[in-house]
Amino acid sequence: MNQLGFMSYVYMGWSAEAMAEDARNQGMTYVQIDPKQAMQVMEDQPFSLTRAEKIRTIFESKGISVIGLSGYTNLMNPNLQKREAKLEQLEKMIDLCSVYGTRYIATETGSLHPTNAWRDYEGNRTPEVWEQLLQIIDRLRNRAVKQGAVLLAEGFVNNVLATTEQAKDMIERLGTEGLAFIMDPFNYLKQEDLNRQPEAMAKMFDHIGEFCPIAHAKDTLYAAEGFTTPRVGAGQADWNVYAELLARRMPEVPLILEHAKPEEVADCLTIIRQSFANVEASWGVTNTGDA
Repeated sequence: MNQLGFMSYVYMGWSAEAMAEDARNQGMTYVQIDPKQAMQVMEDQPFSLTRAEKIRTIFESKGISVIGLSGYTNLMNPNLQKREAKLEQLEKMIDLCSVYGTRYIATETGSLHPTNAWRDYEGNRTPEVWEQLLQIIDRLRNRAVKQGAVLLAEGFVNNVLATTEQAKDMIERLGTEGLAFIMDPFNYLKQEDLNRQPEAMAKMFDHIGEFCPIAHAKDTLYAAEGFTTPRVGAGQADWNVYAELLARRMPEVPLILEHAKPEEVADCLTIIRQSFANVEASWGVTNTGDA
């Protein structure tokens, strides 16, 4: 199965030492770090090179590699002054990638919604806004190229980047230098996809699988309150489908846990590991039958 890791905010409020220790005990070997997160290491200097080196060393001492940085911000913030400030902050984090020992930094694309970057908005679907997003992504990935880094764009059904078809268009327009994606089908599943998850997820892998150096582990939930992506096992996604696609098409890509609390990590990992065991068992049955 794919090697496991976690997003640092799973352990919000913990020290870097404590989260590294717990993650190692849970059998995880990768971390995706938010440089802005307080980890009881030089918290007053979030973008310090020295701080990045200290945090990297703490995790590596426990056998955990930094697979990527979390630079998540609303690239399409309708407040242009705030948008520019956040883009400049993201560029600072791009510059830190090599110090943390990674090439990758991830962000969502965001929404033009006036109050919530995760809600849909009519303006998100216009050709003009798509072109604006491409210009912003191009700016950021050019910064990444100069630093030997790669920007990972993470789509979401309510954001400007809402489908893997769009992601495929983005890579065709801008190229692969300094640009890739996160494999996270939970963000892309529409409500109508829930009844055809094998086909829906396979199409996502077809569109962007070759451009995804990191995969995420959570779930998809459509309820009366709307669309959310809760922790593994708390939604409607078929983890056996996802595990088989990862095992067949992206076995070397680290699988990073998100949207869980520390006390939920063990249960989430049990579900993930069981899903991969189910896949391996089904392959064994198939192989025996073929023989």
